[in-house]
Amino acid sequence: MITTIKNDIFLKHYAIFFSGSMMVALLNYAFHPILARLMDPASFGDIQALISLIAVFGALLGAFSVVAVNITANLKNTHELNAVIAELQRLSLVLVGIGIVALLAGAFELKKFLNFSSIYPLIGLGIILPVSAINTFRNAYLQGSGRFTELSTGGIISSATKLILATALVYIGLGSIGATIGIIMAGVASYYYLVWRTRGYLDLNQHANIHALEKGRVRKEVIYGVLVLFATSLVTLFFTIDILVVKHFFSAYEAGLYSGISAIAKILYFAIGPVAGVLLSSIKIRNTRKENSRTLIKALALSLSVGGIGILTFYIFNDLIISIMIGQKYLPFAYLLPKAGLVMLLAAITNVLVFYFLALRRFFLIVVSCGGIILTGLLLTIDKEGSIESILNNILISLTVVISVLLYTYAKDHFNSHSGI
Repeated sequence: MITTIKNDIFLKHYAIFFSGSMMVALLNYAFHPILARLMDPASFGDIQALISLIAVFGALLGAFSVVAVNITANLKNTHELNAVIAELQRLSLVLVGIGIVALLAGAFELKKFLNFSSIYPLIGLGIILPVSAINTFRNAYLQGSGRFTELSTGGIISSATKLILATALVYIGLGSIGATIGIIMAGVASYYYLVWRTRGYLDLNQHANIHALEKGRVRKEVIYGVLVLFATSLVTLFFTIDILVVKHFFSAYEAGLYSGISAIAKILYFAIGPVAGVLLSSIKIRNTRKENSRTLIKALALSLSVGGIGILTFYIFNDLIISIMIGQKYLPFAYLLPKAGLVMLLAAITNVLVFYFLALRRFFLIVVSCGGIILTGLLLTIDKEGSIESILNNILISLTVVISVLLYTYAKDHFNSHSGI
């Protein structure tokens, strides 16, 4: 097995990225149970909602990230690479700036809608976003160039900073404000590391590189970015919607309890996440369809193996896992852990399939994404039961439909290629 991993580039990169991601996951999930024990459920729910909002707003940055990874993996001209990424970074900062203005203008309404106990996490979100925007492109460069060791190290530095500072500040009594500051400083620490690791490789001085751009080059990538935005928005929806819907419709206390369950369930999503990350830089337009297909099958097999073990563990040991990780006060919702875990597993599978088609620049994903988002919204809107379990059931229905469409498209492409069509 070790020899196989060494000789297989995909498995080798996955092994490196998976190891680093597991370190990140351990630090992130130390963050959740420690804060769950130090904070009251309502305040903990605020921080979980903040993290979900970072992911929602981060869908835009995720789109830019996928574009930058795809460019790095496929573009060999260094000057053109730097020029395109510099222009994309400039555009992302403009869009983030507009988003921050809109966020701050509607902060009090958003606070009311999501039952936040304080406005400070939303103000913190306005600080986090531009830092994340700058970090996005340097992380994408490391990922696209296959430098998964440095990419993983950056994630570890960010997660460790968040854990240490947030825990210390919450412990001395700063509550959700302290946790928010910890998240902000994690982004700052990541920034300094990424600048150091990409220095000499990635030059984002726009004025120095603008001459390298072909006419319409950035426009082409922005159009691709629209595709990525739709597709990653769908995945982000599946990853975050449970927390936000529960936060809106249920009391702050109940939402806080469910947030703890959801935080544990997300272990599966983050455990499978490295598969999609490596897949994105491994699937190349210049590869044969057979080569890309073989890589996707490996990715799906790894995802199902990791996810299957996780789901089985959640079903058998849900009470024990919750008691150890976040405390017995969250046990009333322990029965929801297996189903929440299944949601995260299917969301991760969706992410793998979406990244496969994104790497190949397949624009049909826009239709699939719009359909998935509309279907999810309709199912949640017409839900008559109104329980947390029914919310999860509706998300599972939507996920199943989307995965079926993506697998059908892959199978159709694969069959056509073998039929010579």
